[in-house]
Amino acid sequence: MRKYIRDLSPIFEPKSVALIGASNSPMKYGWIILANILANGYKGKIYPINPREEKIWDLKVYRSISDVPEELDLVDISRPAEMVPEHIEECVENNVKSAIVISGGFKETGKEGEELEKQIVRIAHKGGMLLVGPNTMGIYSASASLSALMPPIMPKPGEISLISQSGNIGTNLLAFGSEQGIGFSKFVSSGNEADISTLDYLEYFAEDPSSKVILLYIEGLREGRKFVDAVKRIKEKKPVITYKAAVSRAGAGAAKSHCGTLAGSTKIYEAAIKQSGAIRSSTINGMLDLAVAFLYLPLPRGNRVGIVTWGGGYGVVASDSCELAGLEVPPLPQETIKQIDQLLPSYWSRGNPVDLVGYIDREVQPKTLEEVIKVENIDAVIASGFILGKTIGSSIYKLFGKEDEDSEKTWAESTTKKIVEVLRNLVDKYHKPIVTVTLTTDPQILKKVLENRVPAYSTLETAAEVLAKMYEYQKYLKKEEEHNI
Repeated sequence: MRKYIRDLSPIFEPKSVALIGASNSPMKYGWIILANILANGYKGKIYPINPREEKIWDLKVYRSISDVPEELDLVDISRPAEMVPEHIEECVENNVKSAIVISGGFKETGKEGEELEKQIVRIAHKGGMLLVGPNTMGIYSASASLSALMPPIMPKPGEISLISQSGNIGTNLLAFGSEQGIGFSKFVSSGNEADISTLDYLEYFAEDPSSKVILLYIEGLREGRKFVDAVKRIKEKKPVITYKAAVSRAGAGAAKSHCGTLAGSTKIYEAAIKQSGAIRSSTINGMLDLAVAFLYLPLPRGNRVGIVTWGGGYGVVASDSCELAGLEVPPLPQETIKQIDQLLPSYWSRGNPVDLVGYIDREVQPKTLEEVIKVENIDAVIASGFILGKTIGSSIYKLFGKEDEDSEKTWAESTTKKIVEVLRNLVDKYHKPIVTVTLTTDPQILKKVLENRVPAYSTLETAAEVLAKMYEYQKYLKKEEEHNI
């Protein structure tokens, strides 16, 4: 089967970067992008380009690309749209391998902008130069320590790669994920995709060993058939998680003016996703929830879920959430019930879900969890109430006038560390996923949990949806495997 792969290494693994429009003014993107590149520790050569400056950030400034003493892998262009063609022409004349056109004012603005966009593509193709955008917020590459982004954010290095047809949404996901402890391998704000398409990025990331999970924010697809074929090839290597915007008439109109994308039929898109084996997220941030589960957990062998909660109400909601998501909550074997009888008070629920009846013994909780996960007809477990925050003791400290924030924080962190180790060990021992639902919103605690490769969610509904998507993916892979035998 034909592959549609382009070598995008000059963009994501550049040995040298130049910035046309580099500036000493903090109010300009030419200043912010250069600051991001320096702050992220890029080790390659950096060439600011500005005919009216001599130094920016203590770097020598060059008047033009022609003055740079070496051939360049990547050039970032932050100049008004009408000036971009001459800069692209200069790049081609100097054998530049790739360019990122940050500027807007192209096909998203109408017919004149569309003609201008076609012009820069023709010039780039004449020199065999790759073109990101235009109308983009830039790229990030952990392997190159390169953050050539418009917003002042510092992504956390990791194993998730993200392609976004919206610069704002893409960079917000980078920032939000990094604050949570979620790391990224590569990111591109694809902009108008005048030259390089979502499909091109997708296939490049598929071959990138540092990209373990691929996320796609999509407003419109031009090559539906090729997309289906590509995801079918990729899905056996790594999961592809998507969110489709512009599903309404109003959203489709906004997409056209936003990045010049024709949104296309939602029904056609949904059929393509189902056929391809891609995983569809119901929310934007839900892509991150799914990504960490696929990254850190084994796939469930079936759809049967064990539930362990700190209270009965949580068990009811978890059971509802599982059934609504297409999962089963099977009864526990009598032997398992007998084993848990020895751990919990006699008034525990004696079934699935397992109600810990508020039992706070932190030694008993993990033992109970293990009794559930080792059951043969349990494929995955939802564990609620195992990850706690420092708020658990604050009212007691205040009651006795002993507000010791440091000791409370130490207690919360040490308790979390022990439970995280237990959860990780149980997953490794039984090769089954455990998804946890937290009782804290403390960002520092949640970040430590994720950095230790344990997915933790704020709602039971999210936990159930994540397991359902993992099961669907596993079922799809199994079906394809049987088909190929």
